[in-house]
Amino acid sequence: MSPAKPKLVDADTSPQLALKQKLVDAIRMLEKAEIIDHNGHCSARRDATSFYINSGASVRGVLTADDIVSVDLDGKLVEGSANPPLEFHIHSELYRARPDVNAVMHTHPKWSTFLTMTGSKYKAVYAQGVLLGDIPLMDSPLSVNTKPMGEKLASVIGTNPAALLKAHGVVVVGKDILECFALAAYVEENAYRQYMAMQIGEPYVFSAEEQAACREKLWKPNLFQKTWDHYYSKLG
Repeated sequence: MSPAKPKLVDADTSPQLALKQKLVDAIRMLEKAEIIDHNGHCSARRDATSFYINSGASVRGVLTADDIVSVDLDGKLVEGSANPPLEFHIHSELYRARPDVNAVMHTHPKWSTFLTMTGSKYKAVYAQGVLLGDIPLMDSPLSVNTKPMGEKLASVIGTNPAALLKAHGVVVVGKDILECFALAAYVEENAYRQYMAMQIGEPYVFSAEEQAACREKLWKPNLFQKTWDHYYSKLG
C-alpha cells in the first residue's frame, strides 16, 4: 500500500484567511448600507509593520478575499499584486501613531458629510452615537494621499476613535474589525438622526451624565457583535 500524499498547505495561515474574510465582510456590509462608496477602504493590522487593505481598484460591493492585499507602512506590497488605495497613508500613519489600533475604516457616508459641508458640529443625539465622543474635524476636503497628510490626520484623531474629514468622509479606528465596524455604523446613524431632526428644530443632545451612562452600558463586544449581525443579515 503506497503512503498517502501530503496535503498542500496554502501560503496563508487559517487566522490570516479569517482576518481577510472578516475585512471583506465589513467592507461589503458598509457598501450595502451606503456608508462606503466606490472609493472607501478598510484595513486590519497584519503585524507590527504591515496591514491588510482592499485594493484601490476593487469593486466594494462584490469584494472577495482575493481583493485584499497586504502592504507595509510605506505602502509597498507584501502580499498580492494589485495596488492599495492612494489614501493608504490614512491607515499607515494611524498604525504608526496608535499601537492600540488594529483596524481602520475610511468611509464616505452621506449624512456625516452633510454636517461637515455646512459646518454643523456632530452632536450626541443617539445612544450609540455617544460612543464616538466629541469627534474632531480635519478641516480639509483634500484626499489624504501623502505621508504628511496622513500624519496630520493621525494628529487630529489623537486618542479619539474617529475623525470627520470636511466635505469628504469619516475615519474610524478600533481595537479590532468588529469594534471599528460598529463605531463606523454608529457615526452615520447618529449623523442621520441629527440631520433629520434639524429639519424640524434643534435636536436634543444627551447630557454629560447621560453620555457617561451610555458609554458604560454600550461599549461592549457583545453589543458590537449584535450590530455586526444585524448588518450581516442584510447581505443575503
